[in-house]
Amino acid sequence: MDEFARLQAKMKQAYEAGKYFEMLRLLDRMERRKGLSPDAIWGIHLARGMAQFELGATEEAVAAFRAALEGGTNASIESRRRLMSNYLMYLHYLSDVPMEKMRAAHFAYAGLFPSIRPFVHEKREEKARLRIGYLSPNLTDHIVLSFAVQLFVQYDRTRYEVVLYSTGERKNEVTEWIAGFVNGFRDISALSPEDAAREIQEDGVDILFDLAGHSEGGRTLEIAAYKPAPIQLCGIGYFDTTGLPAMDAFLGDVYCDPEGADAQFSETLLRLPQSHFCFTPTEQLAHFAGAYRLHSPIVFGSFNNFAKITDEMLVAWKEILARVPGSRLVLKNVKRQKEPVRYMEKRLRRLDLPQERIEVRCATQDYLREYLDVDILLDTYPYVGGGTTCEALYMGVPVVTRYGARHGSRFGLGLLENIGVGELAAPTAEAYIERAVMLANSPDLVAALHANLRQMMEQSPVMDGKGYTRSVEAAFEMLWEEWLHGGKREEG
Repeated sequence: MDEFARLQAKMKQAYEAGKYFEMLRLLDRMERRKGLSPDAIWGIHLARGMAQFELGATEEAVAAFRAALEGGTNASIESRRRLMSNYLMYLHYLSDVPMEKMRAAHFAYAGLFPSIRPFVHEKREEKARLRIGYLSPNLTDHIVLSFAVQLFVQYDRTRYEVVLYSTGERKNEVTEWIAGFVNGFRDISALSPEDAAREIQEDGVDILFDLAGHSEGGRTLEIAAYKPAPIQLCGIGYFDTTGLPAMDAFLGDVYCDPEGADAQFSETLLRLPQSHFCFTPTEQLAHFAGAYRLHSPIVFGSFNNFAKITDEMLVAWKEILARVPGSRLVLKNVKRQKEPVRYMEKRLRRLDLPQERIEVRCATQDYLREYLDVDILLDTYPYVGGGTTCEALYMGVPVVTRYGARHGSRFGLGLLENIGVGELAAPTAEAYIERAVMLANSPDLVAALHANLRQMMEQSPVMDGKGYTRSVEAAFEMLWEEWLHGGKREEG
């Protein structure tokens, strides 16, 4: 084994051990070597991006992935597609990406399928039952399942058959549980994208719902590119256009997709009248028992992935702490490794935040109990919380969020509007700061929200599984009618 191969082996060990600083040092040594092939340089960019993302150095990670995309390489087209999907995902973490650039980057994805011939579908006669396929790499206890499970449980069995297609290698008891609700479950994780698409087509799926989009390396999109179903839509597990011509529609709602948002999508944008996802708490969350007590001074928190926390967010939080004397801030990562905590502490020092008032934590096993440590959650921007926000609200913790023009930056707005506390959503950084300060200076209101948010959420469209499923099924019927008979579809 030569020195380069030894460095690669050490780098892999460092990554698996969560030693990202060591991994970056090894990459620096590798990059200084002379005569590196284009593929070696490409691999170094990829590995650097992975390490930096895990640390929470998101801007540097995106730059590394961009360098890999722009570099010459003999990597397979499949590798380039998956790199592109990861790059598109990570673009959403940055605060300064113009709408036009985001749109163009997604639309460029279609150019990575030059030789694929989509399957052809003949018009089918009216059917008593439509076959709906759901395509996902996360049919486990992943947060996406908390937003999709009602579609597998509450569907109208007189009108629909539901088949789940799993592209993920990981299975557990949750997978077996949800498989028991539907008409079929297929593990297609070992198949090539074309073979997986062929199986879906042969199953006679009428409408295929991709629950992942560009997440997880875009594996589901590689299958959808073959057009295995006559109607295909995306949503819930991804928060932007796929840019894929084979994808017909994207599921949104009136809050997350304001007037004019259609131009950002290659798909037809379907706006549900209330919420485009429905939250189902885990058993652990639903049965959590713990008593909350209001803190004095108030304690703010952020439990989102550290990669979502931009410098702009840290500056805003610094201002909030300055305007609420004595207040504290708890930053809890979603990962258990210690090095992202060290990197966050370094960032806090660089931006001159009052570290004596800030506690930085790794993820823990008993993470739900940590919601009792905070009074108000501060959402991130532009990549806002989804599952984390729902968990916090269900635990009674009010969330202050900022929203922008893009679908993915408006999840918090949609959730808060649907449960009746839309006043906690702000359109600008200054308004976000003001709402957080106002709430912190209203301890009686904070206490009341902690006492009532769970019930408000349970009675809202965000947790109305049956109503939500009927709404999605109405969208299915519109898509099917349009494909079967043609003509202009009118949004309801």
